[in-house]
Amino acid sequence: MPLKSESLQGMWAGLPVPWDDHDRINEEALRENVRRTCRAGAHGVYTHGTTGEFYAQTEEEWRTVVQATVEECRNLRTPVQVGCTALWTGEVIRRAAFAQNVGADAVQIAFPFWLPLTEDQAVQFLGDIGTAVPEMPIILYDTDRSKRPLTLELLRRIQNARIPVIGCKGGRGKEELARFRELAPSIRLFVGEPELAASWEYGARGCYSAFVYACPRFMLRYFDLCERGSEEALQIGQKLQRMIKEYVVPRFAKGMYDTAFDRTFATMTGFLTGSLLQSRAPYDSATQADVEACRAWCAQHLPEFIEEI
Repeated sequence: MPLKSESLQGMWAGLPVPWDDHDRINEEALRENVRRTCRAGAHGVYTHGTTGEFYAQTEEEWRTVVQATVEECRNLRTPVQVGCTALWTGEVIRRAAFAQNVGADAVQIAFPFWLPLTEDQAVQFLGDIGTAVPEMPIILYDTDRSKRPLTLELLRRIQNARIPVIGCKGGRGKEELARFRELAPSIRLFVGEPELAASWEYGARGCYSAFVYACPRFMLRYFDLCERGSEEALQIGQKLQRMIKEYVVPRFAKGMYDTAFDRTFATMTGFLTGSLLQSRAPYDSATQADVEACRAWCAQHLPEFIEEI
């Protein structure tokens, strides 16, 4: 059943794809990881963000991941979004139509990223998708990698064109969130996990999360605390921010990117199954040494992360 903006919130799990020793999808492990995440109480699951390596899959692989994920989510009554980002409009439409046909509840799309879109092109792009797949809600993945940031003026034009955008993943600070909420109160705003507590009063209502499939009880408790406006939620957010600053940022500077970090977190706690550390070349994979370093950091500064699984 298509998502509506009023039901779009919470900790959504953006799962990595487990690859086997021959660089093929381990579908059995993928399905089991979706089931584990749904049963743990994640508010939703989505495929093919950065962690899901949409940019490094054949069309057949992309469809395999979508089919498996949607089927398992449907069986466990968990909402599911499908990432449909691609380099040209026709391919995004084909992917969105496939997602709709297999029963996804929404699609998540970034603007094509090889060449920067003009504002007119960005509105036309989303409008063409909305026209081609009119019953499929869209969540906009607002990322600097797309080279076309969502601005107030662009959001106003999207609203005026009546394009069915119900959510936005991204945001560049509390003031921008507040302006987006004022202009388009029906669009649900998602931020990074460390920012959720501090951004709640400005309109943030969830995360597309790697942490929720590493330590689901901890992250779902964190979301509940955010909803209640608890001081503890702010403290957790600060600890998560420190983790990003002290563990993630130095490695990011050396060429370790999102999918490798997110695989590290999942491997560290052992909540997911399958071989998870391998990212597709040419991007660096995490190593067991990275896992142990992250576990040691958490044991000292954030023990809840490895205890509340």
